[in-house]
Amino acid sequence: MISFPVCPLFVPGNKLDWIEKAESSDADGLIIDLEDSVPAKEKSTARKELDDFLISTIINKPYLIRINPLTSEDGPKDLYLAKKTNDNFLGFLIPKIESSTELSLIPESINIVLLIETPSSLQNISLLIEDRRVIGLALGGVDLAAELGSDTSWDSLLTARSTIILQASKYGLFTIDSPYIQIDNLIRLEEESLRAKAIGFNSKFAIHPRQAAVIKNSFLPSENEIQEAKKIIKAFSISEGGAISVDGKMIDEAVVRLMKKRLILAGLDQNS
Repeated sequence: MISFPVCPLFVPGNKLDWIEKAESSDADGLIIDLEDSVPAKEKSTARKELDDFLISTIINKPYLIRINPLTSEDGPKDLYLAKKTNDNFLGFLIPKIESSTELSLIPESINIVLLIETPSSLQNISLLIEDRRVIGLALGGVDLAAELGSDTSWDSLLTARSTIILQASKYGLFTIDSPYIQIDNLIRLEEESLRAKAIGFNSKFAIHPRQAAVIKNSFLPSENEIQEAKKIIKAFSISEGGAISVDGKMIDEAVVRLMKKRLILAGLDQNS
């Protein structure tokens, strides 16, 4: 699993002056959005302005660019931006992806995070993630709910969430949970973030800076959890393998893998 932000914050692609504010927030990553945040009549202008911005400005936090669907007129044009990105560019967030043939349009050197937000994309995940450039899966809960005719509650989208976690685990992909759309309800945001973490998600989208601290505190390991992981990894490394006991807990190789993922999430060396 690669190191990745646990709280990527959306920034509208037609409001680039918001990036500086977003970089000073608690979010540890950004998503520059050329899709839903930008009206159709502004797509071309937003793409040109982002092109100029990337040439002249260094973005100091890890960031993704959410392009338009590759089946749309604007999606393939957005791919040109890959030539203007800097060292903190993580890759493209690809919305409404349904077929692996769409991925052939993306330059070979560019990493991809797939946004799962249609029934077909959910059904075809196992084929989509065979592309070696795919580094993550994300849930687009609002769009998926609209397609399914459901609401966006936890229970309604639990099957989709579980499918994403199951498929991502096969290749060690990073996973991002759908944003919580009630911006002012930080209590429910925390509840949903903790639920997402409990079933295996590594991260959750933020759609407002005030959500960032809650999401980070929910997903990042505490100091006690970090020390526990280090202790378990060290004890297992000097054992003869098999199952051992650490502080009364049964530890085997599967537990050690979980502990290493915990350290990666905290931005630490998994072998420390």
